[in-house]
Amino acid sequence: MGKKIFSLGESNRIVVIGSANIDLVASVKHLPVSGETVLGNSFTKTPGGKGANQAVAASKLGGDVSFVGCIGSDQEGEILRSSLEDANVNCDFLISHPEASTGNAMIGVDAEGNNSIIVNPGANGALAQEDILAAEEIVESSQVVLMQLEIPTRCLEIAVEMANGIIILNPAPVVDISKGLLEKVDVLIPNRIELARLSGKEAFNSLDEVEAAAKSLDIQTVIVTLGSEGALLVSGDQTELVSSPVVESVDTTGAGDAFCGSVAESLSRGLSFLESVEHSVTAGALSTTTYGAQISMPTRSEVDSFSG
Repeated sequence: MGKKIFSLGESNRIVVIGSANIDLVASVKHLPVSGETVLGNSFTKTPGGKGANQAVAASKLGGDVSFVGCIGSDQEGEILRSSLEDANVNCDFLISHPEASTGNAMIGVDAEGNNSIIVNPGANGALAQEDILAAEEIVESSQVVLMQLEIPTRCLEIAVEMANGIIILNPAPVVDISKGLLEKVDVLIPNRIELARLSGKEAFNSLDEVEAAAKSLDIQTVIVTLGSEGALLVSGDQTELVSSPVVESVDTTGAGDAFCGSVAESLSRGLSFLESVEHSVTAGALSTTTYGAQISMPTRSEVDSFSG
């Protein structure tokens, strides 16, 4: 793609550019359908947001992680900053906006651990081009640049022009993405729903259809997360289904973020795509065994112990 890829040892830094939210989580017997009201069993307020979750995931696995994002100058923002710093994430480029309130996500989790999420972007939508330019040095020098779509896409377009390392995009939630942005992406990590939207499909009836859709995007490497089934790696001529380990799942919130953060951390230390996916399905599975998002992210020793 014309960009320089660092050799191992030259830089193993990771920069995550994305969202930070406070998760408002209600535990319910079943998720409501349209027009239905259900009673909750419990309610918690915890740090979340796809970007922040992925930064914490990569850092707890041993990565050298910086986070670029925007929070409000409020109590919720301070909770998020503290959570990131406690996980050893560099927050030098986490902006506290003086007027916007911190973003939040309303999450329902059913008895089987499945979830339904509504995100209010808040300060995430106020992340500006100047904030990305201010982080130019860390973006340029990082081995891996990990991004999602809960912030203005213009910020991502600027970041990919700066980046010299591996660019990973988790296209969640799916929004209109410029062709120029997608062309700069080295690794795309969608789930089935996101892949269907990006490839213009309604749904998939088989893994062969998932593979064909991934190849149609003309991106170097596509890793499709499949929930409890694991993940499908489609990279050049290589297609591999990596099964997820069986665990006792209680909350799937943040599982995809654990997976993405693990892929970034694995690639930053020189693992192959297949090795990275193998580590990451375990990280994602382990994250579902604890309630919450950032608090559930596993450590490297936990992943290694489970795999071993």
